[in-house]
Amino acid sequence: MKHQQLFVLMQPETENSFWADHIRNGIRDGVREWNDTVCTVDLANPPPMLNEQYVLVVGSNIDWLQSSIIQLIHKGVHPIIVNACMLPVRQFRCSGVVFELEEMLDKCLKLLHNAGRKNTILLGTNPHSVSDHVKAEAFTKASSHLQTENIIWAEGSLDLCISDFAEKLPGSEWDSVICANDTAAVCLSRCLTSNGYQLPDDLYIIGIGNSYVGASIRNALTSVMFDYYQMGVTAVRLYHNLLESPTPCHSIVSLPCRLIIRNSAPVHDVSSLPDALPIAPCPSGTYFESDVIQNIIKVESILQSEDHADREILFGILHGESCDTIADKLFFSSRTVRYRLKKLLKQYGFENRTALENAFRCAVGEANPSEGEYLW
Repeated sequence: MKHQQLFVLMQPETENSFWADHIRNGIRDGVREWNDTVCTVDLANPPPMLNEQYVLVVGSNIDWLQSSIIQLIHKGVHPIIVNACMLPVRQFRCSGVVFELEEMLDKCLKLLHNAGRKNTILLGTNPHSVSDHVKAEAFTKASSHLQTENIIWAEGSLDLCISDFAEKLPGSEWDSVICANDTAAVCLSRCLTSNGYQLPDDLYIIGIGNSYVGASIRNALTSVMFDYYQMGVTAVRLYHNLLESPTPCHSIVSLPCRLIIRNSAPVHDVSSLPDALPIAPCPSGTYFESDVIQNIIKVESILQSEDHADREILFGILHGESCDTIADKLFFSSRTVRYRLKKLLKQYGFENRTALENAFRCAVGEANPSEGEYLW
């Protein structure tokens, strides 16, 4: 495995952030898997070999991210964003690893609605946070029945934002809150409890972050969990996928979030899949009924199901190659090729190699000698 130097640019303010520490740990273990070394990038004094390199960019502040991405692009660098979301830096068309924030906010609102809580607030969003802008956008899309006033930004301190909300709550119809982070949710829970509110009866609260503190308070927080460690590991894998790509490309990997349901919002986490549709009867037409078409479908299914090595064996058989020749091409032993071939014959119901070859010839026709190389 070729040794690589993996470049990482971290937002300075994240030095003591737990989420950034988890990403660092994931990157650390990821580079061990690939036998890489990490090189920290300082934009004020970048390494001379940075041109045309991929750089992992870890940060949450909008201004810092935009400024850093622009500087890297001007230096001929390909940034890979490692953050909860791509908005509002998606205009740079960078690769990245993100979380499925939009889907999770939509799920939270549906669960609250199904629980009879139909007037929900998104509280404590940070105007300087990239991910909070995505939360606000996703909340707006998913809550078309609500007003824009149902998003409360923390223009000053988060604590002041929580206090202002608590003062306005008695005269409002708000019955549930999604907090931009667990810190806001814990602060809100404590504030309302001290003011005599009965939680969760008076107000359902959902946090984001799944903190230990949130799980430990009296009305333990229902909260969205992000796997930042896995984000770091995935970022390293994406880095290598982009390096090995035969053509330049952009790629975004979207990681799922989990909703951990506790006392603060005792919603029922039913499946978010759409309602099941009735099974449609098979059409009475003859579009796929011929033996030739069915054979093509079967062969395509086999090729889709098997890995690269087995596909090369199958195309070798189609070309009439011996097991020894196929083994030389794959750098396998002849015994390994014969074992794999025997397993394929048994798995797909072919009596022998000739039957398999005939089926593939009927489906593929006369393949070019280089067909496997280009297609698989």
